[in-house]
Amino acid sequence: MGENLLPAHPKPRPVSSRGLVIGLVALLFFAFAYGLVVREYQVEGNLTTQVEGEVPDPDIAVVAEPVDFDARTNTMSVRLRSDVLDSALLDDGVRLNQGVRITVNGADGSHEFRFPQGEPIGNIEVDLGTSGEIYAYPFDSHEGFIALLVETYQRGTGGINETTGQLSASLAMAGAVGGWDISADLTEIAGLPVADLTLTRCFSNRAFAFVLVLVAATVVVLALTASLLTVTNRRRFEVALLTWNGAILFALPLLRTYLPGSPPIGAALDIYLYLWTFVIAVASLVLMLISWSQQRKADLIEEQSKLRGR
Repeated sequence: MGENLLPAHPKPRPVSSRGLVIGLVALLFFAFAYGLVVREYQVEGNLTTQVEGEVPDPDIAVVAEPVDFDARTNTMSVRLRSDVLDSALLDDGVRLNQGVRITVNGADGSHEFRFPQGEPIGNIEVDLGTSGEIYAYPFDSHEGFIALLVETYQRGTGGINETTGQLSASLAMAGAVGGWDISADLTEIAGLPVADLTLTRCFSNRAFAFVLVLVAATVVVLALTASLLTVTNRRRFEVALLTWNGAILFALPLLRTYLPGSPPIGAALDIYLYLWTFVIAVASLVLMLISWSQQRKADLIEEQSKLRGR
């Protein structure tokens, strides 16, 4: 008898030049994909600024540092660090000789912060609203702006804060938010420094999301292939195949939770891709159950025929 290489009698396959070429191409492709993702990966994300207009000799310099961004609520947390450049505003080089009021304007309205006379000017933590649609994940884009109004004030009769003048201020951007690329256009409008912000997801997060979806799609396609082979009697039914198909239905929701940013159910990624992995997984399970029913029925008929023939 000739050498038997059938799966029922497995033996080591000889290494062919074709197999080596396929393996090398697959390895190079993986190395390219890995290098591309790692090169583009940024722990803090990217921040790019474009300055279109600057305030000459500002009284106060403000640096805005994005700290966090919640795409679900369209809320960006920003830390504002202020530095007094005009020494005429200070008593001893540190403390203000008059009250300073900083009004931070954003898409959700105005936020006012006061620094009384005799106190040093401090940092500001503020949550600003943005606009954007998270359901476009992972290609969602969010826009917002920061506009500053800096004034001096004094407490008048009845405890009312009266504005005594307007100070010139400059605005710069620093830092970044993990997982997001931020583009800031710094301009001056009506004497006020303004930063127009656009936030998009980093390339690495987008790539990671699509890799996870590709993994899910690969698994369900393999399950569907096995089900089709079984239902058309091209291979024998096995209980392990039925268990595998059932386990996929529980694995898919868990796999989705690993998507960066955990988009809400019903995002574009679900409608165009992920939902259909569930549909294919259910179809595979149904076909496998049909295969089990058909082949089990055939086995019972064959057993009954053997018993009658005795």
